[in-house]
Parts: sequence; C-alpha cells; structure tokens
Amino acid sequence: MNALDPQRLPNTFLVGTGVVGRAIIKAHVASNIAVGITDQNAASLQQSVDEIATDWPQTPITWTTIDDGNLTVAVIGNEAVKGDQKTQSSAHPRIVVESIAERLDIKQAFFRDAERIFGDSAILCSNTSTLQIASIATGLRHPQRVCGMHFFMPVDQRPAVEIVRSLDTDGKTVAACQKHVQRLNKSPLVVADTPGFVVNRLLSPYLNQALLLLTRGISAERIEQAALRYGMPLSPLELIDYIGTRTMLNAGRCFWQAFPSRLDPSLVVPRLIKKKRLGRHDGAGLYDYHDGVRSESLGDVAQQIVAEYSVDPIEATDSELVELLAVPMWIEAALAYRDQASSSTADFNVAMQGGLGFRQDQLWLDFFDLFGGSAIRKAISKWSDQFASMQAPEPLMTRLEKQRPSEALSHGVSTE
Repeated sequence: MNALDPQRLPNTFLVGTGVVGRAIIKAHVASNIAVGITDQNAASLQQSVDEIATDWPQTPITWTTIDDGNLTVAVIGNEAVKGDQKTQSSAHPRIVVESIAERLDIKQAFFRDAERIFGDSAILCSNTSTLQIASIATGLRHPQRVCGMHFFMPVDQRPAVEIVRSLDTDGKTVAACQKHVQRLNKSPLVVADTPGFVVNRLLSPYLNQALLLLTRGISAERIEQAALRYGMPLSPLELIDYIGTRTMLNAGRCFWQAFPSRLDPSLVVPRLIKKKRLGRHDGAGLYDYHDGVRSESLGDVAQQIVAEYSVDPIEATDSELVELLAVPMWIEAALAYRDQASSSTADFNVAMQGGLGFRQDQLWLDFFDLFGGSAIRKAISKWSDQFASMQAPEPLMTRLEKQRPSEALSHGVSTE
C-alpha cells in the first residue's frame, strides 16, 4: 500500500478498535458516515473491519497507509479515498476521535502526533471518561481545537454523548462537535471539564453504593430489583461488568481523588481485577457470561470476593434500597450543579436518560419531586451515618424543607 496524504481521507477519523472504539465505529457506519479507522493492534483493526463487512456487506472498505506508511488505515463508507483535497466538505470539518488506552501519557503522545499528521485545522476529540481534557491538550499548538466526545456503553442504546469543553476549547469546536453528534442521531450534552464530567459524576456513587450494599448483606437479586424499580435499565452490578472492571476502577479513582469525602470506596473491584475478572467482554466480572448471556447469580469467584469484604449487615426494605441507590445521585447532581459541571439542571435528565438509560416515561428529576423532599430528608437522616454517599450539605437539607427537590437542586449548594 502506498502512503496517502491524510487530507484525502474521509473527514471523520477514528482511532482505537477496542470494545468501546469498535462500538463508536459502528455508530458512524450505521449513520452512513464515512470514516477512516486505525489501531496499533493490527489484529484488532482487522477484527473490526471483518465485523463491519459482516454487518454492512454493501459498505465499501479500502485499505491505505498514512504518516509515511507508519499507520495502516481502513477507509469505510461511500466517501472513497479522495483524489483531490479540495473536495472536502467545509460543512463537516475534519474530526479525529480517539478511544485508546486511558492513560494520560499515551493520550498526550497521540494528540501530539494527531496535530502533526492532520494539521492545525483538525478538531481533536477524546473519548476519555476519567482524564481532564485540559491535561490531554497540554503542549499542543491549538488546545482550543481539543474537546471531549464521550460516548456511553452500549453505544447503540445510549443516545447522549458528552461534549466536554475545557477552558481553552473555543465555541467553534464545540459547535462542530455538537453537529457531528447530531449526525449520529444522538443528543450532545455540553459539560465542563471537571472530574467525572456529568454522567460519571452521577454514576460513580451509584455503582459504588451497589457494591457496598453487597458487602452489607444485600443480595445481588434485591439490588437488581431496586435498580429496576428506580428506573434503571439493568442491575448496577451488571453495568459494572458492561463498563469493565478496569474502567470502573479508573473512574472510581478519579471520583474519589476529586471528592474523597463523598463515598467510601468499595474494595471489590480491585479484587476482581486481581482475579482477572475484567467484565462482560472477557466473559467474567461480577457475573459469568457465556456467549454474551449473563449468569442468573453472581459468579462463584465474585461471591467469594464479596464474602471476603463483608462487614456488618444492614436491614433495609425494598423501598429503602431504592432510596439508597437513588438519593446519592441526587445529592451529587446538586453538588455538580454548584460546581458548574453543567449549565442547566435539565442536563441531568439528558445525562440520566441518554447516558445511563433511565426510564423514558418519566424525567429523572420528576422522580425525586414525586418522591418528595421530606422523604429524601428522612432517608438521608437514617442512612448518613452508614454511608458517606448519603451525606448532604446542610443548606441543601434546609431547602428541602420548603422546596421541591428539583428546585432545591437548582439553587446549588453554598457550602460543603
């Protein structure tokens, strides 16, 4: 294969063909967006191409190289390799999206190479879920053209995508990324470059709480039923497997380092990693998976790990279990809004429904308004000594006496 001028590739270039990267590629192909894709792992790249060829047999696929032959690229879609750089559409600027290893040094090195290969006009996006965009962009010539484009798993079922704007990211970059996400028939959610962004900031205390409940004597079956009653699409324990235990650990560490007083980190996930139970894509996490089908109960190894870390059991009704999963997310939303992670409380509805699959027949904030401020106060009062995630700032508790939960949240929190 002869090396090609990168400017003759399709305007969308996707880097990384792991589990998440492959899902992002498929979302583009399903939306009839031509892409160039690459990965340093040749076998993974070939597997992705093979899956695309199987799922979309009519979609043209060609191979080329760029960067003096150092990168092998598969071009997928009807936008064939271009013979004339001038044919690029100004309506769709070049966007590069990476979904590579979640390490700052690796991402920084990639972005330096991407800026060199694709030029100063390219928009460079990271699918990171834990790293700060400003840190990734350190040392680049044009940090204003860097932002986050954070997809959620399973990508084909989650219509929201976080557009993460650092202090350096300019408005044109944000607008171009919003338009690109809309081309994927998804909803862009613009958030600040703060730890956890918005979705993971809400998700971290929820998933950690589920693990703590396991070690406090609550069965996986009851946790799953409580999550479903709350309005979530699946068990938080199964979601951990979907995310992958390594990614879960990284996201949890990011949250805990930023907000150490807000949860008591469970030790179950690090132990799962040591036992090589890395999640659904590897066939075993908290549950066992055979041909992608989840086991009815936790795997034997996972049960042993839970037993190792079990502490004083609690007694909780089914309704209280819903509260123990839901209320920490509401508290965190109030704190995130105070920290200006989001510009509108309506964004939390988008984050929960579009990013986490919360039920579509009820807005997430409406769930708490129906639940009532007095009920939230009662739950916090009962469980705050047991779980750090159930501790709320006093100004927030005071507002709950007179305001609906959605109104109390929207006024932010003046102090910790």
